[in-house]
Amino acid sequence: MMEQDSQVQLEVQSDTKDTAEEVEIEILRKSDAFNSMGAIRDYIFRNFEGIFILLILVSVSLINYFIYSKVAFLNFYFLPILTAGYFLGKKTAVLGAFFATLMIWVFVLVDKENYLVQTGEFDLYFNLIVWGGFLILSAWWIGSLSERFRLELKNNKKLQNDLAKEKNLLKISNEELNKHTDNLALQVQERTRELERSHRTIETLKTKVEDTLFSVMDGNVARMMIEGKLRTEKRRISILFSDLKDFTSYSDTHPPEQVVDELNTYLNKMEKSIIKYFGHIDKYMGDGIMVEFGAPINYQMHALMAVLAALNMQNCLKELNTNWEMRIGIATGPSVIGLFGSKRKNYSCIGDTANLASRLENICDPGGVFIDEETYSDVKPYILAAQVNNFAGQRSSDEAAENKIKKLEEDLAKAPDDIDKLNTLGSAYFEMKAATAAIDCFQKVLKLDPDNTKAKLGFADANLKKEEFEKIAIKGKKDRMSVYRVIGLIDNALNRSKIPEVFYERYNEIVPKINIPDDVILPIESIDGRVGHGKIVAAIAYAMADEMELSLEDKENLLIAAFLHDIGNAIIPSELLDNNRKLTPTEYEIFKKHPSESCRLIRQMGYHSESLLEMVASHHERWNGSGYPKGLKGDEIPVGGRILAIADTFDAMTSKRLYAETWEYKSAIREIEKETKLGLYDPKCFEALKKLFGI
Repeated sequence: MMEQDSQVQLEVQSDTKDTAEEVEIEILRKSDAFNSMGAIRDYIFRNFEGIFILLILVSVSLINYFIYSKVAFLNFYFLPILTAGYFLGKKTAVLGAFFATLMIWVFVLVDKENYLVQTGEFDLYFNLIVWGGFLILSAWWIGSLSERFRLELKNNKKLQNDLAKEKNLLKISNEELNKHTDNLALQVQERTRELERSHRTIETLKTKVEDTLFSVMDGNVARMMIEGKLRTEKRRISILFSDLKDFTSYSDTHPPEQVVDELNTYLNKMEKSIIKYFGHIDKYMGDGIMVEFGAPINYQMHALMAVLAALNMQNCLKELNTNWEMRIGIATGPSVIGLFGSKRKNYSCIGDTANLASRLENICDPGGVFIDEETYSDVKPYILAAQVNNFAGQRSSDEAAENKIKKLEEDLAKAPDDIDKLNTLGSAYFEMKAATAAIDCFQKVLKLDPDNTKAKLGFADANLKKEEFEKIAIKGKKDRMSVYRVIGLIDNALNRSKIPEVFYERYNEIVPKINIPDDVILPIESIDGRVGHGKIVAAIAYAMADEMELSLEDKENLLIAAFLHDIGNAIIPSELLDNNRKLTPTEYEIFKKHPSESCRLIRQMGYHSESLLEMVASHHERWNGSGYPKGLKGDEIPVGGRILAIADTFDAMTSKRLYAETWEYKSAIREIEKETKLGLYDPKCFEALKKLFGI
């Protein structure tokens, strides 16, 4: 069996060997044939010009020898001649054409009879001359074109070669550039990562520094210090001191952790009130607080801000439901402000104004706010206050005497010209050391009865004691000073030169519908002294909408929109709000953003009615399209926005401002009427305002 397998293997190997030899022989045979064909082809290309001329001569000879109609075949010669002109060039083509023409002439001369076909001898010669000339001309023309084409082709080939070289160089350059770019990208990435790490480190350090600064000083002070804008100067500011009555004894009788916890809760509440009204917390002194208003940011209405903050602080203390009572003193005047200290610095103020504020806090009634005469002068148009009488160091009032005066005032209201009641009330005021009020009563008596002895004596005594009774001796002050107790905000609606009685009756019904706390808008209004602006505008706008028979939903939306329409003024720098200079284009662009900012803040408060927001956004649009921010005109402006524009303008004209005099309401309406005729306001809305004010 093994022998048979071996034999089979030998046979297979033998067959394989024979097959391989045959394939090799076939390849060699084909290779020789290919080489022979290549040699022949190379020979033809090398001698193509001679072979071509030989073929022309042979063709001429064969055609003239064998073809009967020789003249008909003369045009045949154009084919090889044109081909020669295209492939071999002008010289060879012309030479071929010449020899072809020469050979034809030889045959014609030798065998003329075969060329004379229905023509004469002259025609034959003429045709041959023309034919030969065209043949040679064609050869020359096609050859010239071919040479030109070949030259262009050669130039193009050269250009292609050059381009290929440049392309190759460009490829090499690109490869090198890519390598460099990759390396550069890696280097840039690494450098970027290093810069990002450095930036994060700097930002972290900056945040830590800012957090540290903000935790120990006011944010505005820290920011201005970082920006290099903080400077030491003498400036007129308002200073507030507050203190809790008997807190020291309270802290001595309660656990320290309870005292600290309750005190921090109290200070947190007070801090929010102070910051809300743009005050700078100078320092905490146990339960005491020292605050500057008008520094470091120079608000013009700093006295008003201080008083409003004080009233808010007293209200917030009541919300804590503690038995604590707070005293607050406020003084206004020049002070030196700046950073004090060497290594540990504190932004503070020094001077008589700070000392006076501290003294006023010391003599203040618990739960009250005492202000000096300069502060009162600044806030008089906005704040209701009563002069503090001198009770020989007693700050509490005689309740029985106050009740007696109240009863006498009620009786006098029923009979204002009763001389006896006027004298009695004057004497009661004098006993309470309210000299100015006593003088007023005695003067009224003397107008009615110039010879009234009791009134004359009372008038003289009250004038003699006026300074003693009504001006208080303040420690550190040589002269006595007038001190005022803050009672609350003045209701502008009670001003009959602003709000007539005919409208006031409706006003009292509208205002309670506003269920938003005054402190939401009061801080913004205090910046330029427009205290109560939102409330008055809301009442007028609601009443106008009612007069125009708008829906209940529109009236309620308009009430909220009018009350909050200026809340976006928070983004406007104070120096743009509290002065009357012409704004630069950049400043005006900032000013025009406050309607959209108002809408944003109103949304944050939870009001998402598109109708309400459109009213706020369009309250500075004008009927003729001259308003902002979108330049809407006519009925494009929501009716609520048109109403709000008039109500806003009316209150602005009839309110006390830093930069404008107060208009009486009839004068304001006449001015708005002029502006309505000029196209600023909707005439229908203006007519509703006139009806409300009985004009």
